Amino acid sequence: MAGEAEQAEILTPDEAFAQLGNETRVEILQHLGTAAEPLQFSELYDRTDVDDSGQFNYHLTKLVGQFVRKTEDGYTLSRMGRRVVEAVLSGAVTDTPALERTEIDEPCEYCGAPIEVGWTEGSVRMFCTECAGQYGRAYDGGTGSDAPKGYLGRLPLPPAGVRNRSPSEVLHAARIAGTLEVYALSEGLCPRCSGTIEQTVSVCEDHTTGETLCENCQSRYATGVSFTCTNCIYKAGGGGGLALLTADAFVEFLVGHGLNPVGVDSMTAVNRAHQNYDETVLSTDPLRVKYTFRIDGDSLSLTVDESLNIIE
Repeated sequence: MAGEAEQAEILTPDEAFAQLGNETRVEILQHLGTAAEPLQFSELYDRTDVDDSGQFNYHLTKLVGQFVRKTEDGYTLSRMGRRVVEAVLSGAVTDTPALERTEIDEPCEYCGAPIEVGWTEGSVRMFCTECAGQYGRAYDGGTGSDAPKGYLGRLPLPPAGVRNRSPSEVLHAARIAGTLEVYALSEGLCPRCSGTIEQTVSVCEDHTTGETLCENCQSRYATGVSFTCTNCIYKAGGGGGLALLTADAFVEFLVGHGLNPVGVDSMTAVNRAHQNYDETVLSTDPLRVKYTFRIDGDSLSLTVDESLNIIE
């Protein structure tokens, strides 16, 4: 990796995107990404749709250093080149699969009614078909808008995660991706750029409870947590209990009931355990909140401070 850094000239973001702003160059990167071994000039040229070897050489030369490495065995992707191909193949910047809201055979965590799932703009969104859901406002990229009734939240999933999967399988894939993302956030690591995450806790001091969402904060829970990267534009958030997903006591609670926190077969049960919890705001100054989680009739109560650190 040090060798790559020494060979590649450090580019500004504008320069890097300018180098990629050509269909032939992106095609070259994709062919190198899918090749089992380095490709010689002639092999790589034959795989592209370019008819002029001079033009092909011009575009290849523009990529060498930052996105492509030239070795004795041929051309291969650099680490940065691999990241570009991964983004392209994930569909994150090129694909918009269709998954309209569809009812699936899975109950809402709060009322037991069937839920619906749909995919849009890189996320799987979930809705209860009967109750008020969890949020009255949807926060996407730091901006909020009124959410349809029954909104249960969203989970990140690139377009490739939707392909060749049923709606139920799409939700399952999103839960796996979302859980791993929350694990990174809870440990202060940005899942996009690996920068440092800042955690902010909020509390609705006039919270109302009942069958509908709070009129003041438009949420099922009085406390919320938001995660903001100090390096990139990543933002995410949810109920305060979300930040306890990696707490030792909660993990032990899951494992003690035969649930693997990141296990594929346990994902639905784990999601239900950390989404549907009881919340008691003991005080607001200083903030003290008790969260009670339940599995199979057993309960775990964790009292936290204003930073969501467990104190009891």
